[in-house]
Amino acid sequence: MKSLISKILAVCILVSFVKANDLQVIDFTKAKELFETKKALFIDARAEKLFKRGTILGSLNVTVKEFKAKQGFLPQDKNAKIVSYCNGIKCEMSDELAVLLQNAGYTNVVVFKGGYPKWKEMQMPSMVLKVEKAVEVEDVKAKGEKYQAKGATIYLGQDKGMVDQYWFEKVVLNDLPKNVQLVDVRKAESFKEGHIKGAINVAVNDKKEIIDMSQISDDKLYVLYCNTGMQSAEVALGLKDRVGKDVFYFDANIDCKVNDCKVEANEDL
Repeated sequence: MKSLISKILAVCILVSFVKANDLQVIDFTKAKELFETKKALFIDARAEKLFKRGTILGSLNVTVKEFKAKQGFLPQDKNAKIVSYCNGIKCEMSDELAVLLQNAGYTNVVVFKGGYPKWKEMQMPSMVLKVEKAVEVEDVKAKGEKYQAKGATIYLGQDKGMVDQYWFEKVVLNDLPKNVQLVDVRKAESFKEGHIKGAINVAVNDKKEIIDMSQISDDKLYVLYCNTGMQSAEVALGLKDRVGKDVFYFDANIDCKVNDCKVEANEDL
C-alpha cells in the first residue's frame, strides 16, 4: 500500500511540474510516429556518458547545463517539432530542457516521458557510441586501487572520485564496508519512494548543484548515489576539497521500491 501511495505521489509531482510549465507530454505511440515520419528532432537530455551507452537513433545530445553552449546546434526554425526525453518517467531533465527550449522561443516542444528506457524496451532503432564489454561474474573483483581512510577500505574506479563500480555493486546492498555511509542526493520525494537501506538523504540544491555536507558528520567515507550515477558524479566533483578524499560517487543505475533495490553498475567509458 505504501509503495502504491509513493508511486501516486511521484506521478502527481511530475504532473504538477509539467502543468506548471505548460509542457505537452507524448506517449510511446506518438514518439514512434514522429520518429518514423521524420517529423521531429529528438533531443536526449541525459549526460554524455549515458548518451554514448545508447540513445534514440539520430538524437542530438543537449543537457540542461550545456544548453547555452549548444544552442547553435538547434533548428533555426522556432516552429520545428522537438521531442525532449531522458531516462524514463522519474527523470526530470527532459522537462527542464523543454522549459529552456520554450524560453528560447521554440513553440512546438513535447516531452517523451518514457524516454530511452521505453524506447529500448520496445526494441526501436537506437545507436550506441561506445560498445560495452560484457563483464563475467568471475571477473567482478575489485580491480581498482585500494584506498583506506577514516577506518574504511574501498576500491577506486577509473575516474576521479569514483568507487570501483563493479566491486561496489556486489557489496552495496548487503555487505557495505565498515565506516562507509551511503548518501542519496535525489529529492526527498524520490528518496521516500525508495532507496538503498541504510542510506541517508541529502538532496542536491538544484540552483547551485551542490549538497550541504554540514548536515552530516565527517567521521566516515561518503559514497553518493542517484538513479543513474550522473547527478551523484556532478555533486561529488563539485565538492572539490573533499572529492577523492572522503567523498566518492557510485556510477550505477539504481531502481528501488521502498528498500528493494536493483543495482546495475555502469560500464567504464
